[in-house]
Amino acid sequence: MSHCTKFEFSYVDEEAIAKAFGKMGLVPTTGLVSVFASDFSKKVLSKIGYMGKQQFRAVCGQTADKFNLFVCRIEEGSYKLLIEREAVSVGDEAIMADLALSFQKAYISVAIDETIKRIEASGVPASMKETPQGFEIEFGPSHEYSIYVTFTGDEITEEVRGVKGDICTKLTEELESLLSSPAAELVTEWKPEYTVVHEEQTLQILSANF
Repeated sequence: MSHCTKFEFSYVDEEAIAKAFGKMGLVPTTGLVSVFASDFSKKVLSKIGYMGKQQFRAVCGQTADKFNLFVCRIEEGSYKLLIEREAVSVGDEAIMADLALSFQKAYISVAIDETIKRIEASGVPASMKETPQGFEIEFGPSHEYSIYVTFTGDEITEEVRGVKGDICTKLTEELESLLSSPAAELVTEWKPEYTVVHEEQTLQILSANF
């Protein structure tokens, strides 16, 4: 392993958010979402033009059983996922938690897809497989290199394995830009492989193209 980095997860990219909806089989739309202080203001006052205490641009999607997912832009490059249902039933909270996890997973897989595209654009074969904790990117002629991306709650851990030299930091740039806010602190543990001068042709190709 050449390095292991941990950071706080964030939704930061609107195009990736829209693609995540697509991965869940939902059609994304954009709109204005209002936040209300109470059910009264939402159900009664909104009908006479009250727009709520805050309004946010959002990417929206609705499931077959009428759960609404809103990914609201809180500020430039920072989005928050909200889930609601007009008629709340017993057990809905657990369903909403599952939907939130499924959406997070779909968004992370979009970032994985983008990383794989960058690797393949260099002429190096790459593929993704799901693990119980997240995802693994395998790449190289014999898939001898890998990047493990795992997530627990709002913490992301990425581990680059089999790679020698500082190319490992370039390999994870796409992941970090799509999964963390610019202000997030990235805590990295460097391994001895990071300082090794590599002579493997595949790594030299990636170094030249990244």
